[in-house]
Amino acid sequence: MTCDDVLHLVEAIAAEDLEVADAVRAHFETCPRCAAALAAARSVELLLQSRPVAAPPPRFTATVVSRIRNDRWQVEQRVDRFFNFAIVAAVVVVVGAVAAMVNLGVVIDAASWTWESLTTASRHLADEAVPMLVTYVAAALVLMSALGMWWWADRRLSL
Repeated sequence: MTCDDVLHLVEAIAAEDLEVADAVRAHFETCPRCAAALAAARSVELLLQSRPVAAPPPRFTATVVSRIRNDRWQVEQRVDRFFNFAIVAAVVVVVGAVAAMVNLGVVIDAASWTWESLTTASRHLADEAVPMLVTYVAAALVLMSALGMWWWADRRLSL
């Protein structure tokens, strides 16, 4: 075991919230730094245990329980809204499917119009993006060459 493995366990061991494994116990016996950390944590625990426990404010428990119930209610409301939306969406899909079976020509026309709109929009987007793409590639190449020169100069100066 290493100090890094043991040091994050010190507080739980000092509070007796964690049972000490043999490997951890062996590390504490051989490492003065970790043993000192455990001793300090145990002294803090003893100091905390010797102090009186403060009484909670009036209605503390009732307030906390009320907040928890309110939070749960809000989560349930969100789930209910999502469920209702999913039901409405399913009904719309079913009604659309029935309408499509009744009037297949309208569905084919709508799909054709949607496909034409998408191809026109993507063609327009490509026409707009291609000139900018060349600029971005050139800027990336300039940046890479500058970083390469910086790396080369830094390496030469450190030798």
